Amino acid sequence: MNGHALLSIEPKVLNAFTVDVEDYFQVHNFEPTVDRRDWERFDSRVIGSTRRVLDLLDRYDVQGTFFILTWNAERLPELVRMIHAAGHEVASHGSSHHLVYEQEPSAFQAEIESARALLEQMIGEPVLGYRAPSYSITARSLWGLERIQAAGYRYDSSVYPIRRRRYGIPDAPRHPHQTAGGLVEFPMATLRVAGVNLPAASGAYLRLFPVAWSVAAIAQLNRAGQPAVVNVHPWELDPEQPRIQGGRFGGFSHYLNLHQTAARLEVLLGRFRFGPMREALRAAGFPLGNDSLASA
Repeated sequence: MNGHALLSIEPKVLNAFTVDVEDYFQVHNFEPTVDRRDWERFDSRVIGSTRRVLDLLDRYDVQGTFFILTWNAERLPELVRMIHAAGHEVASHGSSHHLVYEQEPSAFQAEIESARALLEQMIGEPVLGYRAPSYSITARSLWGLERIQAAGYRYDSSVYPIRRRRYGIPDAPRHPHQTAGGLVEFPMATLRVAGVNLPAASGAYLRLFPVAWSVAAIAQLNRAGQPAVVNVHPWELDPEQPRIQGGRFGGFSHYLNLHQTAARLEVLLGRFRFGPMREALRAAGFPLGNDSLASA
């Protein structure tokens, strides 16, 4: 892609900058090696790595949405206070990091209800958004959208409109939309090439492909008048994190190009407009209601 393609963007669209706040040992790829019951024995690095994300966003005067795993919030309440005090949107990533389609519907709803209640108690504001671990709202867990809405959330960002073994709904809309029940879904960003949706601007895809790939995906959506989602994990800005042996694909995707994450994010932050997911949705015409606990 040439320089003209990179610079020809739609500056008026407000995109969503999002962060899945989980620690380096909590990712799904390490489940074969790291049991959730053993999380306590690992040295947490999530406060330091989250601070790196906050400092980066502060340099570009950008607020984002932080989907917080409440297992961490319960043990490190200062993490939530730090994010909220910096003016960012606090949203929910559940508490256990279990894939949605591996849970019973009632247990899933109970977990995300309690996670939302905890975060609201900590910040004194409504928590509007939810994102499932590993984008695990798929064709076999579409029931999860009803449960998310029933748990009091107003928007979800769990659907990846791509085809992958563990996640993805390849024929899902690529832009924000309301589900049949009224919940607003804000899918992950994709690049449409030859009629196929390809992943971009999130996690390993941001690190695997050249940054021009993510720039092209965001620009493509923006030219159509649609906002895009950028997503990152704090551990992706922590190349000095301890190495965990094993896991799916030997942890390859987890450690790939960690030293380049910050620089690639700076390219995106310098080229496009970003804000919290709730503001990007409102700018796109999706009112989410009054931001008060009394009306939540």
